[in-house]
Amino acid sequence: MGVIIRQSIITTIISYLGAVIGYVNLFYLFPRFLSPEQVGVMRTMQDAAILMAQFAQFGLAQSIIRFYPRFSGSKEQTHNFFNLIIILATITFGVFLLAYLIFESSILSYFQQNAGDFLQYSKLALYLTFTTIMTTLFEVYARSLLKNVVPNLLKEIVTRLLLGILVLAYFIGYVDFEQVMQLSVFIYIICMIVLSYYLFHGGHLGGSMNIKMIPGSVIKELISFSLFSFAGTAGLIVIGKVDSLMVASLLGLAPVAIYTTAFYMATVIEIPKRAITQISSPLISRGFEKNDREEIKKIYHKTALNQFVIGTLLLIGIVANLDSIFALMPKGEIYQAGKWVVVIVGAGKLTDMLFGPSSEIIIYSKYYWFNIVLIILLAAVLVTVNNLLIPDYGIVGAAIGAALALVAFNIVKFIFIWMKLDLQPFSFDFIKVILIGSASWICHTLIPRIDFTIADMIVRSAVITLVFGTLTFLMKVSPEGNDLFRKGIDFLKK
Repeated sequence: MGVIIRQSIITTIISYLGAVIGYVNLFYLFPRFLSPEQVGVMRTMQDAAILMAQFAQFGLAQSIIRFYPRFSGSKEQTHNFFNLIIILATITFGVFLLAYLIFESSILSYFQQNAGDFLQYSKLALYLTFTTIMTTLFEVYARSLLKNVVPNLLKEIVTRLLLGILVLAYFIGYVDFEQVMQLSVFIYIICMIVLSYYLFHGGHLGGSMNIKMIPGSVIKELISFSLFSFAGTAGLIVIGKVDSLMVASLLGLAPVAIYTTAFYMATVIEIPKRAITQISSPLISRGFEKNDREEIKKIYHKTALNQFVIGTLLLIGIVANLDSIFALMPKGEIYQAGKWVVVIVGAGKLTDMLFGPSSEIIIYSKYYWFNIVLIILLAAVLVTVNNLLIPDYGIVGAAIGAALALVAFNIVKFIFIWMKLDLQPFSFDFIKVILIGSASWICHTLIPRIDFTIADMIVRSAVITLVFGTLTFLMKVSPEGNDLFRKGIDFLKK
């Protein structure tokens, strides 16, 4: 867990710096300088590219983590393995592109009525799709090498910073909106090139493709696993992204801007989960490769507990300050319609953090097929539920569908892991977190509202953090958290 804690701290710091930039972009620059329809077009293109990329890479990203330990014996083996992945990804994108062009008119007709402005950028979304595929593969490969800092810097900070500068350039008049859309894709391409150069410069890319060095049985197993993972990963992305696309289709582009802005606000609580998962996934994979059950059990428990502690604190802080956040936003009266989206999606995300790395444990075990089947079923249910809820309840209906999918998904995974692997992450410490969170929320409600919005946010956040942090330390909820606190105190003393 030492490796997980150390690297998670670094990546979490980077992620939160990126979140600050993201907040400035989504809650100030974009609402101030772009119309809700323009924000909706940008988010729809990005979400469409992410969704299509998962279908187009056919599960190869998961295969990198799954099979990397087998090829980590030498650089030549590692290079051959990753070169094979890149070749397969290029082929799968070609197959996807052919299928897309055949059914293009049917796909785009889904957006014709309420999101017609998106159609002129559909070709641009294809360029972003290919860029997303390659960037994802490079990121996952770097994660397998336990090199997370540079990929996270590019993804969380550089990309968002450049997008913010681009919107400022639009406001000043240097570029028009069509150029904004084109240059936003170019930003992602630049970051992909920088990441590939970083890996090449570190000696992790290169070499010729000597396919004979990879046994045919392994290639067959890799392709089989990729196909299973493709179905599962695609389904998972459907669960995460289809709601915004369905909002665009059923409600229009302006509601997409409100929904995705509120959704992003809620997903801030899961930034620590992403950082921890990036480190724990390769270790869980290695644990199964070595059949080290105790190590997997330890990672399962500590990851779930620490995620739940941080997620609970962040969700309380965000919900307590929601009115202040919208009051500070340009056009906040428009975006405040997403208030309940933040609460509902945030609760769903916290549930996801509560159950820890359950998906990773299933995926890297011999039961990986179950996760895939479950995700496909849930994706189908989510699309059905959204079709029922969104027309009647709007963006709140989309939030309810997303949250219900996360809760159901995690409960079923938990039961399966407990029955098949005899593993479960929970202890009495989780009850302590719920009690501490309740006490922190009650303390927040006792604070009178301060007219100066920023002062109110600072005081309210400080009280919540002080109560939550003090009780967490005194009740010894997280040994890792207490150790970090003591080390921080020692560092300050020195």
